[in-house]
Amino acid sequence: MMRSAARIFAFILPIAGLAAIWGWTDYKGRQGNDWLVPIAGYDPRDLLRGHYIDFTYDWPGLEDLDDRYPLALCLEGASPVLERVTAPVPGADCPYPVKADLSSIYGQGSLERGRFYVPQTQAKETERKLFDNDLQGYVRIRQREDGHITPLELVFEPITDAQRARRDAPVEEAPPPPPVPIQKS
Repeated sequence: MMRSAARIFAFILPIAGLAAIWGWTDYKGRQGNDWLVPIAGYDPRDLLRGHYIDFTYDWPGLEDLDDRYPLALCLEGASPVLERVTAPVPGADCPYPVKADLSSIYGQGSLERGRFYVPQTQAKETERKLFDNDLQGYVRIRQREDGHITPLELVFEPITDAQRARRDAPVEEAPPPPPVPIQKS
């Protein structure tokens, strides 16, 4: 009798542990704020790798960023409308911080690039929308208190006149550097 109880316990304990882990993960995954983040940077040569879409986050407010991408950002706005992001300043208040997920496939670049799974039945339609110049793609992310972000869905909206004007504005090129004087010795 004791052996059968031990066998049942040995069988049920791992299942209960897995159920507890699943429940905790599900609970943590539902916490936080949802934001709509513009995306850009589609590579038509490698758009759908399997059923995944690789994209570049187009964080509003980081247009003048230097070569190095920050490992954390402060989101500003009223969820889900993201007005802009800034790099955190030590000692300053950052009510909605996000951090690069160093364990993701992109590591330190996980705030720059992302990947989203698309079901095979939606792949062609999603690809068509990605190439449509009259649509702006967004990824809805969930931002938890610990700074972790999770992509939830892709959303497409018609671009506004202001977005069209920014997109079609001529790009100003930087002036060439001045010539370096040659010194004779």
